[in-house]
Amino acid sequence: MRLLLGPDEPFVSISAHSTQLQKHLPPVDTVDATLKTKNGVTGTISISFGSTFKGTGYSVACEKGVVNVFREKVKVGDETKDVANERTGVPPEVRTWGEAIMAGRADPRQSPEEALADLKLLEAMLRSGEQNGQPISLRHQIPPTNLGCKVPWTTLL
Repeated sequence: MRLLLGPDEPFVSISAHSTQLQKHLPPVDTVDATLKTKNGVTGTISISFGSTFKGTGYSVACEKGVVNVFREKVKVGDETKDVANERTGVPPEVRTWGEAIMAGRADPRQSPEEALADLKLLEAMLRSGEQNGQPISLRHQIPPTNLGCKVPWTTLL
């Protein structure tokens, strides 16, 4: 989500509810959260490994329209494009890591700072869920670095 919003919209607070739906996935397998950026933009995220729902999708509503991503399809307005989807982020991330090693320089998307910023969001979701949705302030949230996006989201809409 940090990547989608870019460096000018860091998150400042998060409120979440969490639960365990499946006995074999303790302590939490589902989180539903509302996030707020420094400019007052709000959004939601729902992550569940315990639900019977078997899909991965993203929707981003912007001033000029909506971007929907579901499996191998990206829809912007009335236009739909097919995209490669390996069903998990692990193979592309390992491939990028290997390419960085071969090139002799780190990929900024895989820096410890980026990982820590993402981990802070997940931890805040879980802490808020433990506190029955109590908002958690996000301090020291770094903006995403130049993450190498080939097409900025702002050009899509």
